[in-house]
Amino acid sequence: MGKHTVLKNILQDARSESKHWVADRHHNHDIWLHWTVNERCNLNCIYCDSHGNPLKKRGRNPEIDIPALIRNLEGSGKTYKIRFTGGGEPFLVPGIIEACIEITKKHYVGFNTNLTCGNIREFARKIDPERVVNVNASLHIEELERLNLIERVIDNFLFCKERGISIVASVVAYPALLHNVEKYKSLFERKGIKINFSYFMGIYDNKEYPRSYTEEEIVRFDLNRDWLNKHYSYRGLCNAGYNAAMVDHDGNIFPCEGRRKTIGNIYRGFKFNESLMACPVNHCTCPLKQFDPYLFKRALRENSSIVKKMVPMIKCAKSYVKAEFAKRRFRL
Repeated sequence: MGKHTVLKNILQDARSESKHWVADRHHNHDIWLHWTVNERCNLNCIYCDSHGNPLKKRGRNPEIDIPALIRNLEGSGKTYKIRFTGGGEPFLVPGIIEACIEITKKHYVGFNTNLTCGNIREFARKIDPERVVNVNASLHIEELERLNLIERVIDNFLFCKERGISIVASVVAYPALLHNVEKYKSLFERKGIKINFSYFMGIYDNKEYPRSYTEEEIVRFDLNRDWLNKHYSYRGLCNAGYNAAMVDHDGNIFPCEGRRKTIGNIYRGFKFNESLMACPVNHCTCPLKQFDPYLFKRALRENSSIVKKMVPMIKCAKSYVKAEFAKRRFRL
């Protein structure tokens, strides 16, 4: 594989990453922070890592230090997109609305949320929709049915949409849901809500997913084949730590799940890397490159000379990973 072919593939990766139903309404940010802001959740989904764990209801739920947060964001001179997510439900965090009010005076927010909390409407009323890049409503349907929360979620979704917030609905493509796919699609489509299926990562029926999806499951869940293949492929150059990063419950900032060395703290100060890195793991499920192709392509432009120098390293890494997959008989 020649240098020009490798560069072409990198650019093709940047284009293909953008083909997803969670899309920003505009691109006016310099840096993306993917903030796992808490551990507490009000649901108990069967496919969650913490299913059945009583600590889930009492997990860490720290309040955001708003003055320190804003001081450090402003001190960097950059415009941020902060996406609130969590091992739990971010709308359970004390002061989350107040934090968003302050953040969105100059920056942008987004959410992964189960859309069940009582302060969703307050958020939709008080936050300028132009400052909300998107909301991904994770509809955990069987759990919502068990708790009789389907109508509440539908009402909250439509309220956010009426307020002008860019919002989409996603459902985990848990294999056990296959026999009810059409039922659930119809249920939400009657209310004007299109649901999208995202692949399940975990063990079901002694099989590892997403590797074990059958052809029928891929078709009926309408899963993205390119993404399924990429889940087990080397991800090459990455902008993690350069203009995108992950933040934990304590505010510590690190490039990605594969590289845990911190680059600072959201409350005490931070400094991003000055160039791109090569992905440090054999296969990557990190959302940074995947869900913000705008910043990835921007990073490639800003590091064009470095990209060319790193081509030999990328070629070697791809060859190694391919050999490892062959040795372990991974099905791609």
